[in-house]
Amino acid sequence: MKILLFTLFAALLSGCAGKEIETFPENFAQPSDLRDLDLDGVIEDREKCADTIKGAIVNNDGCSGVKTVNERFTLNILFANGSSYIHPNYYPEVAKVADFIKRHPYTDVIIEGHASATGPADINKRLSLERAQSIKALLLSRYGIERARIQSIGYGEDQLLDTANTPEADKRNRRVVADMRGSDKRTPLKWTIYTQLEN
Repeated sequence: MKILLFTLFAALLSGCAGKEIETFPENFAQPSDLRDLDLDGVIEDREKCADTIKGAIVNNDGCSGVKTVNERFTLNILFANGSSYIHPNYYPEVAKVADFIKRHPYTDVIIEGHASATGPADINKRLSLERAQSIKALLLSRYGIERARIQSIGYGEDQLLDTANTPEADKRNRRVVADMRGSDKRTPLKWTIYTQLEN
């Protein structure tokens, strides 16, 4: 048996002897992009859905069959200077956000509060957060949106739409934006050792 293995090994070595090892030229350019930027197991050269959720089950093109939802709009709510109070006349604007979230159960919303540049920056920052929190409170109490699906953030005067020092510019800058992101349906995920089995 040992002699047979040795003979076989010697035959394999002799088959490789005398053959030169071929190497790529120094300036060889890889014709395909072999990176996998979204870590879905599909190379960029074949990728057709570059923003798949990490861990999603994908096809040969890197697509999961789930469409990304990314909607952003400014609520037509006018705040008085120094106030975060929402007049009931503006409730239909908040209802638009609630309706969108209810129609897309796999989306979340970030409510962005913005302020004008009138007054101290630290007060404007706090005021813009209070405006965003006012919208969040309405979404929770009046429209029954789950708390886990809503975030509120205050940008103060960091993202002015109009830098003119006029009352009209100040009115434009005092605003609230709803940024809604997620997917149109539940994304099927690959099984891992951490996956919980459903009963």
